[in-house]
Amino acid sequence: MDFNKIYNRAKNIIIKPVEEWEVVKGETEDKKEVILNYALPLLVLIAIASLVGSSFTKLSLGFSFLSVLVTAIIVFVVQFLVMFLSAFIINELAPSFGSKKDINAAFKLVIYASTASYVASILSGLIPVLSVLFGIFGLYSIYLFWTGLTPMMETPENKKVGYIIVSFLIIVAITLILGAIFRAIGLASML
Repeated sequence: MDFNKIYNRAKNIIIKPVEEWEVVKGETEDKKEVILNYALPLLVLIAIASLVGSSFTKLSLGFSFLSVLVTAIIVFVVQFLVMFLSAFIINELAPSFGSKKDINAAFKLVIYASTASYVASILSGLIPVLSVLFGIFGLYSIYLFWTGLTPMMETPENKKVGYIIVSFLIIVAITLILGAIFRAIGLASML
């Protein structure tokens, strides 16, 4: 795992996304490599940030360390499932938007476009009182997705708006469904 590479990719995709998507387009990494070498380290950081931030707030409110730890694990699992399911569904929908169906490109699109959200989640995990501010920064991921659609999925300009709207709704729906599942089994009460 190359933390310098993760840092540079995150910085470049946030600061100069148009140029960075062209770099990503030329890379040969498959979805497994992108998940292992980029997404998982960031998702682990999100879980650790959640654990640290929750420790300061929830432990002082009487929650047990076990509930704080379970919360961090749930955060990791939900983020991973949202990433995985979103990439799969977005890939399956590609032909409906005149786009190339390519599972590796779909994973790269979802993972790298989520960078701003991942950074926002890390920061809001560490400093929960600023969650709204960091959440706004996370919306930048929509722009990252927009700039990545054509290089990664070969989406025509006239189909991008529809693809983005449907993709955003899918990601929100997956997140809500997973939240409902965790609430139904009683784990989300720890959140």
